[in-house]
Amino acid sequence: MKNLVLGLSLALFGVTPVWSSTTYPERPITMVVPFPAGSTTDAMTRFLSKEVEAELGQTLVVENKAGAQGSIAAAYVSRAKADGYTLLVGTNSTQSANVHLFKDLSYDPAKDFAAITQFTMNPLVLVVREDLPVKTLPEFLEYAKSRPGKLNYGVGNSGSLASVQMLKDMTGIDAMDIQYAGTPQAITDLIAGRLDFMITDISVTRPYIEAGKLRALGVTPIKTTRALPNVPTMDAAGLSGYDFVAWGGLFAPEGTDPAIVDRLNKAFVNALKSPRAAEFFDRQGQEAFPRSPNDFTSYVSAQTDMWGALLAKTGRAKQ
Repeated sequence: MKNLVLGLSLALFGVTPVWSSTTYPERPITMVVPFPAGSTTDAMTRFLSKEVEAELGQTLVVENKAGAQGSIAAAYVSRAKADGYTLLVGTNSTQSANVHLFKDLSYDPAKDFAAITQFTMNPLVLVVREDLPVKTLPEFLEYAKSRPGKLNYGVGNSGSLASVQMLKDMTGIDAMDIQYAGTPQAITDLIAGRLDFMITDISVTRPYIEAGKLRALGVTPIKTTRALPNVPTMDAAGLSGYDFVAWGGLFAPEGTDPAIVDRLNKAFVNALKSPRAAEFFDRQGQEAFPRSPNDFTSYVSAQTDMWGALLAKTGRAKQ
């Protein structure tokens, strides 16, 4: 009753009452995923949304808005009301790479969002189609160098683009990238033989690796990953110093009440630290990596600089 009286009194003076710090959330929350259903980001979001529903006391609805390296979803959330009910599951694509890739980006990754928490670090894996006559990374590099410009690879997100660019920089191989709306579509073409190789998410490739439909030659972090324990790192396989990971996390529109940001941070950090999350991310080939809002903001800023330097070499910057 006191809240109602206070709200009516504030309304008389043209002031909108804010109850966010004590009553949020009062209705379902939408988490916008910038990649298709079946992608690693989608699977991660669906898992975490269920994990935090009990703590938040509301349903979390996952909505996929794929396309343009995630910029469609990011632009959509950047224009949403800053009330904590529309959130972006942002990645290195949406928050650090796209500002360097697109000339007329319809959102500002640095100014239009409030960082909530990082979700994961995501190792990638170099895979080739099953009939490519190579079984190791050195064999693949020799094969590629003997066929300059003749091999192609799929790009479903900026992680795939930048990780192969790093490979090109370090080895001098020449291959052509084929752009896709998302990783699952690229994997389909790789299995069908329309692509030669990819560096991409472990979660979407592991079933095909285990079934013998794709061959894994190396994982991208400097350390081995428990998801593919028998696959060497690129560094150990002969490409000394190769070290690359992608990442994902949660963002709200800029101007969201800090109390809401803190509430969401606490809920998702608790979920990320749970034994169930550890088991899930092990299966996904990811590492849970929760951060505070301030730490995550600083990390994204540093990543934006790093991705800018790397993507400048791809020839696709500022299209």
